[in-house]
Amino acid sequence: MSKALDVYADHADALITRYDAVTAEQVLAPIADLLPPPPAPCLDVGPGSGRDAAWLAARGHPVIAAEPIARFRVAIATRAPTATLVDARLPDLDGVAGSFDVILANLVWHHLSVEARDIALARLVDLLGPAGRLFLCLRNGPAIPQRDVWALETGAEITRAAAAGLDLLRQTEAPPRNAEEAEAGITATWLAFERRTG
Repeated sequence: MSKALDVYADHADALITRYDAVTAEQVLAPIADLLPPPPAPCLDVGPGSGRDAAWLAARGHPVIAAEPIARFRVAIATRAPTATLVDARLPDLDGVAGSFDVILANLVWHHLSVEARDIALARLVDLLGPAGRLFLCLRNGPAIPQRDVWALETGAEITRAAAAGLDLLRQTEAPPRNAEEAEAGITATWLAFERRTG
């Protein structure tokens, strides 16, 4: 994942502008009705500009933002001052502690190898509280190995999650978020999971 982090660090300001060209309401619309009422402890993994973390915090949710890029952490601190910032990255999320009702991993999964996804998913399940929900947004597009971008197969990730103790609540497709993604044929799939009980 280190190659991807280098790209994000080198282009952070441009990426913040790109991320903020679409609203959290638009991005989270496919799964917003599955969010529990506030105050539900939330973990935003790789929140980038903090767009979604700020949206959650504004609705009364306590938010921890696990973000390894320093420039992004500055942006998050500005727009979501009540969020707790942690310099942490997948798959291990060292330094993140707590029990969360909501974990949001929005377009980060494609930076993990298959082996790293297993480690990351086990860690996320450990961080979920009873009946906690994981919202995973998958990138659908070609691999770019030189940037640590890996192809994902939705069915395989659903199977991986089931084996880790998660039940699928919803699978829904999302349109491209900008013209560049549309031209490249890149779309996204939201997967909403709930921690299995009993």
